[in-house]
Amino acid sequence: MFIVFVLPFEILVSPLVARSKTKSFKRVVGDTLFRFVTDTLPDVELQYFLGTSVGIYSKWARKEKLPITIDELQGEGKLLWIGPKKTEKVILFCHGGAYIAPLQNFMLPFWRFIQLELERRGLEVGIAIMSYSVIPVAHFPTPLWQANQAIKHLTFVENVKPSNLQLVGDSAGGNLVSQILSSMLHPLFSPPIIPPGTRLRGAYMMSPWISMTGAGSQESNEILPSFVENDHTDVLSTNSLVRWGADVLSGLQNPSFDVPFVDPIRAPSDWYKGLSDVVERVLVSTGEFECLRDADRIFFKEKIQPWHGKAEFFELKGGVHNDPFFDFYVGDRPLGARQKLTPMILDWVANGFEDDKGEEN
Repeated sequence: MFIVFVLPFEILVSPLVARSKTKSFKRVVGDTLFRFVTDTLPDVELQYFLGTSVGIYSKWARKEKLPITIDELQGEGKLLWIGPKKTEKVILFCHGGAYIAPLQNFMLPFWRFIQLELERRGLEVGIAIMSYSVIPVAHFPTPLWQANQAIKHLTFVENVKPSNLQLVGDSAGGNLVSQILSSMLHPLFSPPIIPPGTRLRGAYMMSPWISMTGAGSQESNEILPSFVENDHTDVLSTNSLVRWGADVLSGLQNPSFDVPFVDPIRAPSDWYKGLSDVVERVLVSTGEFECLRDADRIFFKEKIQPWHGKAEFFELKGGVHNDPFFDFYVGDRPLGARQKLTPMILDWVANGFEDDKGEEN
């Protein structure tokens, strides 16, 4: 079996190569195994192996002796609450997984950790996970429609003020966050599900999957350097990302109209014009050794930064795709010496809720 040879090699060279010399033994093993599984299993088997978002959430909550609280949304989407439901200040988390995979259990302890650290700072924050339909059950724009319904539910049913609501998402979830912002600027649904004039408190995209093809623009099909340079350093391979991206793009009913939403690196340069009117703060992060690094850099520099004065970008030295999650995947220290991104995320979220100058809608 291929992993029998790959894993010992990665362990042997880990002290010598930049991609892993700062990682613990557990992280080297965990990163290698994760890549092997995602590279090896066909999508159908991967979905079967991983389970469902509701099942993973419920099992984790029972293990942690936390309440299981699920809000049913219009259109089969769901909100899964971490810990007791709190609605004064809320984080809406859109999970990643290439639009084929459910929420994964290592994402849950990360956000529970953030929630508990916020409590230590005197901030009571509810965290709701957006459980959306995945391929092949549903394609774009279904997850976006469900996410819009989630925001409508939070603001109209749970009475969460938009100025107290922060969106966060990783990978495909980061893509979904970008889609939400796009839909607020370019209403896709009629009538708009999120009322015009809504201004959210913040939007954070961790390693956002914003290039479905590996290319850097609408005009060029040339693959970005990081998809080549980091193909053997990341926890996701270029082949996997491009394969899953083809699945997403093949489901578009009107590609010429839909591409800016699902593949924002190919959106017009002014696509996010007016961004500061719909969200108060934006953060984008990536990893030095992930395939999506160059795409994330371009996305921020060319699409986000020109239209928002409070947009920030952070690149984790030595980091891979969704790097902070993998400390929880292997049970490593979330605030270890190498992990600079986790405390930054914590501070960014906390600062958003501590700052009372945001507009209330």
